[in-house]
Amino acid sequence: MKAICRVSKVKGAGSVAGKSTHNYRLAEVPNANPQRAHLNKEYINAQRDLAPAIEARINEAGVTRIRHDAVKGMEVILTASPERFKRDESGQVVGDMRNGKWVAENLRFMQEKYGKNLVAFTLHQDEKTPHIHAVVVPITADGRLSAKELFNPQTLRQLQTDYAQAMKPFGLERGTEGSRARHVSMKQIYGMQQAERQAIEKDIKPAEGLKEPLTIDKPGLLDLANLERWKQQQEEKINREYARRMAQMEKTAQKAQNAAVANATAKSEKKVLQQKLNTSEGLKQANHENAQQTAQKLATTQANLEKVAVLVERGELSPQWSQQTAEQVRARVLPQMERDILASLKEPTHEGRQIVERLQAKGYTLTAGKDPGKIQYLEHPQSGVRVDVQTTRFGGQLITEGITAAIERTRQEEQKREQKQTQNRSRGMRM
Repeated sequence: MKAICRVSKVKGAGSVAGKSTHNYRLAEVPNANPQRAHLNKEYINAQRDLAPAIEARINEAGVTRIRHDAVKGMEVILTASPERFKRDESGQVVGDMRNGKWVAENLRFMQEKYGKNLVAFTLHQDEKTPHIHAVVVPITADGRLSAKELFNPQTLRQLQTDYAQAMKPFGLERGTEGSRARHVSMKQIYGMQQAERQAIEKDIKPAEGLKEPLTIDKPGLLDLANLERWKQQQEEKINREYARRMAQMEKTAQKAQNAAVANATAKSEKKVLQQKLNTSEGLKQANHENAQQTAQKLATTQANLEKVAVLVERGELSPQWSQQTAEQVRARVLPQMERDILASLKEPTHEGRQIVERLQAKGYTLTAGKDPGKIQYLEHPQSGVRVDVQTTRFGGQLITEGITAAIERTRQEEQKREQKQTQNRSRGMRM
């Protein structure tokens, strides 16, 4: 975790007024929580206005020669890595730091470093990460106003080193010296956050409609003749709609999380952005367990319905079941069976038993027919679809023919390898 110390110029009346407005909350500040404003505190400048404080210090030092473009103040922002601060589930920092050791040590450090030139020291706890705005008037020891002399590359590097040393008791360390990383201003951060928030909220609005209850169609006269099929169709419809809603909510939630991670205050903002998705996220969490149970039930129901349809086709159940349903199941399952069988046949094969073991490893069941010593049926594991291996063709050939071809292909490939090895040995002996 890093000790963070950032320095910027306070140049001109407009800049001074802007800093006063922000530091003393004279106008609304993006990402600041008004309900936590009472946790902010000014430790030095009782006037809560930077302009009089800066002018008073310049007059006290007896500075009379001031250039029209002179830098009258330098603002030092003091904070730490966001993860240094303990937070609650919403991402908000826990506790009040106004009388804490961290603030006291920051104040001591700045007073020892800049003495009377330190004219303001403001703690902010209403934003996501606690931080301090310290304003220093750059007056030299011999009474000159010179920001270039007090805040140059060399002194700024030393400031970083000294500050990290002072923050060591709090488990903080210095950033990489000489790093080319550039600080993003708070104005830029606010702008990025506002743009991201608007984009996310735009995506969330459609998700609010996802709370509408799922509905089913009333069965018609034809449906009453086959209620089980109608029930299956309605379950599939509800499952598709539920999956669509879940996918849309997940996409919106992921976009918000990605935006939080990309944000300059990602670690502290992530949980807050997730909370702003309470409509979609709440629905997703509330239905997560139910969704799993429903999906399992639907999968089981679907498998059972398919098996029943196949049993009807075999004549083992009442013909009230639709023959068309059984045909649809077979039409869907047979291509998968063909792929599995052809894949098993492509592997090296020395005997038919190897093909049987490969299919059994995929969950298939092979059973005998009238001849107990001869396999006749191959059954798909989930649907129960069964084919006659003696008459069904896959890839243009019977399964038995495919097994014979696979054995012959394996024999020929092994023979070629042996011949090649023999030739290589012969060449080696001649050499």
